[in-house]
Amino acid sequence: MNSVVGLFKAMRPRQWVKNLLVFLPLLFAVDLVWSPTELMTLLAYAPRLAALFAAFCALSSAVYIINDLADREADRQHPTKRFRPIASGILPVPMAVAAQFVLVVGGMFGLYAISEPPLAPLAVIGAVYLLVNVGYSLRLKRVALIDVMLVAAGYVMRAVAGAVAVGATPSPWLYAVTAAGALFIVIGRRYAEARLAGPDPDAQRPTLQHYGPPVGGQLLVLSATAALVSYTLYAVEADNLPDNNTMLLTVPLVIFGLFRYLYLLNNSKDAESPEILMLRDAPLLLSIGAWVVVAGAVLVLN
Repeated sequence: MNSVVGLFKAMRPRQWVKNLLVFLPLLFAVDLVWSPTELMTLLAYAPRLAALFAAFCALSSAVYIINDLADREADRQHPTKRFRPIASGILPVPMAVAAQFVLVVGGMFGLYAISEPPLAPLAVIGAVYLLVNVGYSLRLKRVALIDVMLVAAGYVMRAVAGAVAVGATPSPWLYAVTAAGALFIVIGRRYAEARLAGPDPDAQRPTLQHYGPPVGGQLLVLSATAALVSYTLYAVEADNLPDNNTMLLTVPLVIFGLFRYLYLLNNSKDAESPEILMLRDAPLLLSIGAWVVVAGAVLVLN
């Protein structure tokens, strides 16, 4: 029983929230593949996107297990990582290896099953996602800047997969917003880890010393600015949005969300875990909810 619990923890289901990005392109494709006045056109894509979400959950969990297998000896010397299921021995290595194989096969089969033959583009995206993350886990996470760019690339690949799954060609600003936002979140996590790591940040992560002040702060400001500018340009330039530019009403909510997240990175003890910040901080949750309401109203009423 302990090994089963350990396997579940090693799969890191809390991180599956990142895979919700596969639904984002459908929202950006309003009036391209669905209409706000005919919600059934939106619901028709739900089964396909749910399968895509599940497939990426399997692949991302496999990646976490691969990473923990590669780092198990180093993790055993770390004050907190030594409690991870593989490092602590709760999850035996053979079981972890078998689980990662099953997850990879299951995830890739799911992507292939919902792909359009004969090229199976979703399966290709899944293979690239695995290749990038295996490279990251085995070596590239030790290279500063490259590490955060590769993690951010995983977010973009989820968005691309979502667009392919629904046959949408959303505004290019979708990918710009996703890339800039992902960099902001990933750099923010590194910055918070460096702040909370104490005098020896490299004991926690090989590149962590590079993401503390002042460089980490500068990177945060640049990525936040890029996210805000790209979103604002999307609100103005996207062909499928109202011509009266009322989507700009959502920009103040995005600004508040960015400011609130920056505040939490510098003050919250949970700043190392973006998924916890987004789920537990009431002001941040309210800003996200308000964005959904205002954006929905703009799309429906125009």
